[in-house]
Amino acid sequence: MWSRCPARLTRSLWINQPRLAHTHAVADHKSLALLRSGLVSRDLEQVWEAWENLRSEDALRLIRRHDAADMLALVRKNLAVLSPRSTGDASQFPFRDTRNPVWRDRVRLWGQTAAKRMDVLGLHGWMKVELLCGDAESAISLFSTYVEARRAANDNGILFLDADLWQRRQIHDLLELVVLSYAHTNQLKEMVNMLQSMEIGTHTELFFNFAHARRNISKYPWTIPANEFPELTAVKERALNWISHAELARGLNNGSGGKGGPNRIARLLGSILTRGDMQAFMRLFRTAMQAGVLQSESIPQQTWLHQAQLAQDGIPAWTDSCWTVCLSGLLSARRPDLASQVWGALIEVQQAMKPYNSKWPPLAVWNALLDGYSRTNDYEGVKATWKVLTDPTASTRQVPLAQNIPRTLLRPDELKPDLMCYTSMIAASFRAKHVETAIETFNALQNMQKQKQLTIPPETYNAMLHGFCLNSRLKEAQALFHAMGTGGVPAPTITTLNVLLRAQARQKNTNAMATILRQIPKLNLRPDVITFTTVLDALLRVADTPEKSNKAVAHVMQIMQSMEVQPNSVTFTAMIKACLHIPHQDSEPRWQVALELLHTMCTTRLAPNLITYTIVITNALKQSRHIADLAKYERIPPIFARVSEPYGVARMTDEIPWDSEYAGLRLSVVLWERMKSQNIAPSNELYCVMIHALLSNAGNAKLFNYGVSLADEALHAQGVLSNDQSKHDTTVPLPDAKTWYAVFHPLVVTQPNSLENQEEKSRVLQATLTHYLRSPHGDSALYSDRTMAAQRVKRMDGEYNSRAVAARRIPAGEQIAHFDRATLSSRPRYSTVQTGENLHLELNSDLLYCNHSCDPNLEFHVEQPDIRKGFALSIRDIEEGEPLTFSASTKSAPT
Repeated sequence: MWSRCPARLTRSLWINQPRLAHTHAVADHKSLALLRSGLVSRDLEQVWEAWENLRSEDALRLIRRHDAADMLALVRKNLAVLSPRSTGDASQFPFRDTRNPVWRDRVRLWGQTAAKRMDVLGLHGWMKVELLCGDAESAISLFSTYVEARRAANDNGILFLDADLWQRRQIHDLLELVVLSYAHTNQLKEMVNMLQSMEIGTHTELFFNFAHARRNISKYPWTIPANEFPELTAVKERALNWISHAELARGLNNGSGGKGGPNRIARLLGSILTRGDMQAFMRLFRTAMQAGVLQSESIPQQTWLHQAQLAQDGIPAWTDSCWTVCLSGLLSARRPDLASQVWGALIEVQQAMKPYNSKWPPLAVWNALLDGYSRTNDYEGVKATWKVLTDPTASTRQVPLAQNIPRTLLRPDELKPDLMCYTSMIAASFRAKHVETAIETFNALQNMQKQKQLTIPPETYNAMLHGFCLNSRLKEAQALFHAMGTGGVPAPTITTLNVLLRAQARQKNTNAMATILRQIPKLNLRPDVITFTTVLDALLRVADTPEKSNKAVAHVMQIMQSMEVQPNSVTFTAMIKACLHIPHQDSEPRWQVALELLHTMCTTRLAPNLITYTIVITNALKQSRHIADLAKYERIPPIFARVSEPYGVARMTDEIPWDSEYAGLRLSVVLWERMKSQNIAPSNELYCVMIHALLSNAGNAKLFNYGVSLADEALHAQGVLSNDQSKHDTTVPLPDAKTWYAVFHPLVVTQPNSLENQEEKSRVLQATLTHYLRSPHGDSALYSDRTMAAQRVKRMDGEYNSRAVAARRIPAGEQIAHFDRATLSSRPRYSTVQTGENLHLELNSDLLYCNHSCDPNLEFHVEQPDIRKGFALSIRDIEEGEPLTFSASTKSAPT
């Protein structure tokens, strides 16, 4: 962006390569030949005279792009002559235009011509000339001319500024320069008014690359040293801050949200939270608060955004949906600390809202709390929120995220749950295995319906169906499904059928799925992409040969195409998962097909999501040999062959040969960096997989150090482990028990191959232990609520004994249960675990009875000196229904 002139306009003017070979292209036009001659001889006066002649002859259209590029380059080369540094009041420079008035008008005219011709690259160059000369107002004027030209060229008057795909990067750089120009003049409201009137990018994705803007603004080529004039630093800081204002303001169209609708900002924040980019989310949230949503944080001269109900002279684009998206998304991402900040801002807005609306905040906000707590299996938070909704005497401070905030949210008038809240409570109860509570809540709704107080919508019945299926109560689900459409019960929707299909797909019951599919035309429903994806996933699960898988994919895709249903990222992810699945020991994963599918996703709008990357990275680490075989025949797509940036990681991956045992790790690192570049935040589970794999390879120092940097991120150590405090990624989720285990386990078990590696491993281990003692996420992660055992373990009574089995799928490294005061036993039994010499622990509480095994899936960690206190971790993936087993030994927990 800040090169001498835009890349595509750069010509070889500086090596005096003549242009006269092009003069015959336009019938030997005399004025054009004179202009090109002046460009070769670098004679500005001659160039101006020739250009004036062309304008008077109405022949400016003869000037080609390379001619315009050379004119711009010649002006830039002579900028010091055209705009000499003032020898008088230098403190005003570069904020004062010191150009010769004649040449100032000439340069502006050339810029206006480029703007009217809608030449984006040329406009960018001429705007930069104006800005370097200290005339930001003229730079803004050039952009306004360009906007009007673009608007006039559209028949409907709607301006999609980056409608052309090839121009998106150019438009991005141009708008960065526009923001810098407005920051130069300190006109935030004017910038907002300009950007809100045009469509830029999409309403579900970030448009501005904040890191790119920070780099370019920081190295802008001012013609005077910034250390001599502190005003330049203030301009740069203001411009960087205003990038976030521009992100929020684009396309708002006086608050209506343009094509994104009235909840445009809410949609944008929701998509950012879905990707897990907490850093970008909090930057935009704080910008919105400072822009006027919070009066205590806003500056009157820079206030432009308001809560919708309180908007007077600002843009009413901060709607109630923004609050619900923020709260639900942050709680779902396990960031209650950030959710508390949003709650505090909500309380302040309520103070301003109270005289006008005593019922604010709306029930949608409370439903967001129910949904957010439910998604993280925090049933205590769900119950606390439900109590506030149903008990008129309950204080709003009972909600967990409100307990650390000094202010209290006033209880809204007539607060009681609506149908949406009831539906969320039912779904949360089913998810927490409180089936009877969910049924009681539904029965309460039915009683209210009998009293004609409400009408239960299909969404509530779908939540009941999903809950029954989730808890393996298919008979109740089928009975409820058959009741739909009769006796005042709403008819099934396609979502209803999708829920039942998914339940049968998990059981690999294709016959039952076929029966459900036959119901779709009978109910006059139209299958959607979820229907086809569910069917495809089930067929791929039962396919035991590649031929059957290919046939299933071709058949489903053919039906989708005939019904004009487009596949989405979930569809492609299901196909990738099937390609990498190994149903039999003699089966081979189809990595070439999987990478081709992933390549298609990366190069189209079907962008891969976190689940996609998790599947590919996890399997790459397990199937390194197959990756090496694929690379041997050069069948890995180039975009997955190496990392483009950062440079250090790119150099590390380039040094790892594909024909080595680290081929899977190399591909995983490339995909990891690609995922981070797309602002997709890895989950705790994926961090654990990568960290464990990298730290287990202590023989490769570079891979080990890369693993240390990931461990530093995952544990929020802020450089304690990696000795690099310059980076702190706020998108990383809070560490839990399996995160600590993924770091500690390879550091303790792996044997380095050299003394140097041993010293480095010991340093990292010591630093991790130190950080564990000081981190607020240490004990809270390892010794969590006792109810977690009930969520993960269930008892199975056999003919001769009892046993504990997994109540759901448990990933490796997850804490299954803890024990504070278990019973000591003087002799070994089938229900004990050995904790020391002649010391045994009776497992008669949380874990019921676990059996000994030579192939255990549990590992017990006991804290010293109290050997009766500790926790149990899964040491490998445990499938639902699999018995829990352990070996007769323990490890000391970190203290």
